[in-house]
Amino acid sequence: MATYKEYKTKKGKYWAVKAYLGIDPLTNKQVNTEKRGFKSRKEAKVFIDRKALEIEKNGIARSKATDFKAVYELWLQTYQLTVKESSLVKLKQKFNKYILPEFGESEMDKIKPADVQRFANFMCFEKENKHYKEYISNVSRLYEFAIRQGLAKSNPVKLITIPKKKADLSEKKIHFFTKDQLKCFLGDADQNESSKIFTFFHLAAFTGCRQGELLGLQWDAIDFESKTLTVRQTLTRGENRRLYLEEPKTRKSRRVIPLDDATVSILKKWRRTQRAEWLQIGINTMDAKQLLFTTIDNEPIQLSHPRLWMHRICKRCELPKLSPHALRHTYATMLISEGIDFKTVSDLLGHSTVSMTLDTYAGVYEEKKTAAVNLLANIMK
Repeated sequence: MATYKEYKTKKGKYWAVKAYLGIDPLTNKQVNTEKRGFKSRKEAKVFIDRKALEIEKNGIARSKATDFKAVYELWLQTYQLTVKESSLVKLKQKFNKYILPEFGESEMDKIKPADVQRFANFMCFEKENKHYKEYISNVSRLYEFAIRQGLAKSNPVKLITIPKKKADLSEKKIHFFTKDQLKCFLGDADQNESSKIFTFFHLAAFTGCRQGELLGLQWDAIDFESKTLTVRQTLTRGENRRLYLEEPKTRKSRRVIPLDDATVSILKKWRRTQRAEWLQIGINTMDAKQLLFTTIDNEPIQLSHPRLWMHRICKRCELPKLSPHALRHTYATMLISEGIDFKTVSDLLGHSTVSMTLDTYAGVYEEKKTAAVNLLANIMK
């Protein structure tokens, strides 16, 4: 049974189709097909009729893994052994959302460059996906695997023209608090939120750590004697939305950040509070591997919660509703504004290169250049 649906894009009206094709005897699972981009309902129906005819003639079982989805599943068995779980989850999301619905049921050698070109144009211009090149690259890497395995003869991606978006001439703005806004934000968090939430945001503002790095912090990462915080892992999401700790993505992300006396004092106070509160429900938090920030059940905190905390505080303070990442930007912009060199700022943030820091905070850098020119003019006077 097939269902047809008309949809609109900036380029006009198109048709999409979904259909149930039967039960695959190899997996005992339903076989469904889904495809979009047809210019008419009739064209979509012809596609489904052809699929049904192929199944009637050859059956559903595929003794040779030459259709796109089967090759993908074969490739995934090896690929998942070479990457972090979080990276695997993101890649599978890309395939499941757009790539497999477009090519999944097609034979590898029957997908033409024009089909891939149409998909590339769709991702770039109709979906306006800023990561559209990653989708095209993923299709290509699957073909290269299929060719090595003798499951495809050529890679049609090599014959397409990679679409190019028009340059966005508008400046990419970063969002951060001013000094007074930050004082207001932290003051409200200290007065109206729990010690856990206040400590979390204070640490974010005074270390520039990413949200996942803070949620993945264990007490053995805090050295109270040397007054340092060591970033060696991050909390992230894996298969089935499972929260787990993994190593930082780059070598530069592993770093040691100095702590000021006030931050050390706040951390000591929070450790005492955490121990006392959790002991009341029978949980001992004095283990060195204990997370700094957890739920009342001593489980990792969901990655979406800090944003909710932050919006609640911003609403009370009548501040712009920014994300927790804005505190990282605030940390960096304040350091740069005070004359700290970009190499030091880059190291503290854990950026892979100094140029990345320069690109991100170009606006702040422009202000410093203007100040330098004005200073020179005053000297000459």
